[in-house]
Amino acid sequence: MASPLSEKQKIVWSLLGEGLSAAMVASKLGSTRQFVNQTKLAAEAKLSASLRDAAQANHLQTSRLDPKKGILLGYHPGINRKAVVTYSVRYGIKVWYWYDNPEAVTDKEFLGQTRRYLLELAKERHINTDGLKSLHPGKLAQFVFSDLVPELKD
Repeated sequence: MASPLSEKQKIVWSLLGEGLSAAMVASKLGSTRQFVNQTKLAAEAKLSASLRDAAQANHLQTSRLDPKKGILLGYHPGINRKAVVTYSVRYGIKVWYWYDNPEAVTDKEFLGQTRRYLLELAKERHINTDGLKSLHPGKLAQFVFSDLVPELKD
């Protein structure tokens, strides 16, 4: 899925996500704090709408939405599963369904793609994955998503 954010919005959202202040981002971009704050608000509004749209398209009931982190926690009543909808600058909007036995998935290509996505998401969110890069993506997902959504901690 294409990114809902413009290039400027992606840059501002990413820099603020790195912990830079609005003043620092403005200085880095050669703009004003007002521009940065307005761009941040517009980006968060777009992310809220896009995450909700993805949830609705996947028939998810939303239980938590955090556009600052680019994440939505939902539940699909038809399949009785939790789902996480994420936004990342690199991958756009993605939906991750929770399964009882994710280790049963053995397709190496799929697992490799999923691992790369999770590691990139963790990197964007400054989640330390040292020593975890070889984990099965199901376990890696539990680690990454529970850092972003405390309700997912077991």
